[in-house]
Amino acid sequence: MKKFIIFLAFAVSLIASATKIEKEIYSTILKGIFPQKKVVKVWVDKDSKRKIFRKIPFIKLIKDYKNADIVFIYKAKTLKNRKIDNKIIFVGKYRLLKEFQDMVIGGFFWQKGRPNIIFLRKNLKKHKITLPSDFEKYIEDRV
Repeated sequence: MKKFIIFLAFAVSLIASATKIEKEIYSTILKGIFPQKKVVKVWVDKDSKRKIFRKIPFIKLIKDYKNADIVFIYKAKTLKNRKIDNKIIFVGKYRLLKEFQDMVIGGFFWQKGRPNIIFLRKNLKKHKITLPSDFEKYIEDRV
């Protein structure tokens, strides 16, 4: 029983740590995309991710994607069912980044326990987004 409690405490601390890292990464990404905005309107299609975005002070979660500055997508059906190609779209899975690379500006996802960030040059240009120079290592032409 004692080992189980120690294991449980360790697991909870790892999850909390990953959530904090994820929050910081999203915050950095959004500041890079919208350096002049004091409040960024965000629409997210996954409840568990909304909880993370709520913890970022300059984020306003929007109920209708049409009013958002940026849309975060975690489900393929969201991209297939909606006409949102004129929006700035960022995905949360590598599979979505690869499948919809002609629509999205980039993605953030976990792979082998590590965070990965990729921005797509063509779509950044399409939306007239210029990222800070320290983001250059994350910009690619294709996935």
